[in-house]
Amino acid sequence: MIEIDKKKYTITSYQDISEQKKAEKKIIAYTKELERKNKEIEQFAYVSSHDLQEPLRSITNFSTLLAEKLTAHPDKSLHEYMGYISGGVKRMSQLIFDLLEYSRIGNDLNKSKIDCNKLVDEILTTMSAGIKESGAEIHVSKLPVVDGYIYLNAVFQNLLSNAMKFHKPGTHPIIHIDAALHAKGYLFSIADNGIGIEKEYHERIFIIFQRLHSRKEFPGTGIGLSQCRKIVELHGGKIWVESEPGKGSTFYFTIPKS
Repeated sequence: MIEIDKKKYTITSYQDISEQKKAEKKIIAYTKELERKNKEIEQFAYVSSHDLQEPLRSITNFSTLLAEKLTAHPDKSLHEYMGYISGGVKRMSQLIFDLLEYSRIGNDLNKSKIDCNKLVDEILTTMSAGIKESGAEIHVSKLPVVDGYIYLNAVFQNLLSNAMKFHKPGTHPIIHIDAALHAKGYLFSIADNGIGIEKEYHERIFIIFQRLHSRKEFPGTGIGLSQCRKIVELHGGKIWVESEPGKGSTFYFTIPKS
């Protein structure tokens, strides 16, 4: 309100935000479509994996019976073929299990206080046989208590398993688990002295089914790191790797404070 020559005037300004509103509507529509497609993919993975279990059990049962009947058979090639069948069935079974686990991430969204010290202790106890076999040295710093989902243990377990698996020939794995408090949350790191990863693959390894090595070199389904990313992002955090070939890898992930 201003006054000119004893007359009062009201100054009004207008701004055209129609384009902004259109952009906002597009973003909302895109987000909803993305959520819908993600749910469809997860549902597809669950149903496909679940439906595959029954025929796989039949293949497992009949191949076991056939292998027993061929025990005394002199043809070595038949035993070799049965070995291929059994190996394929085991890989398929593990793949189905991993797909089901991946599809279930996010079903339970009840957060609770998680003592990461106890969590890692339990994981190390579960992995004790593999740790002993590989001669791994695992050093764990003081870890925080976080508000998290039940899936958080899979992040530590996958990263620890990889750190043990991808060690250099003639060496034993040395792994360091650390955590630090930052302004917005906690930064976790799991460092190893393994074979390392070339920079061009630092993003690719978090994509589902992406493998950098053959199954003969290193067994696995190529789902573990994608599970880690899905779980960390579910918490509102980020995950990445810093690594060089032959110089080990350090995986970082953040968990925000509530």
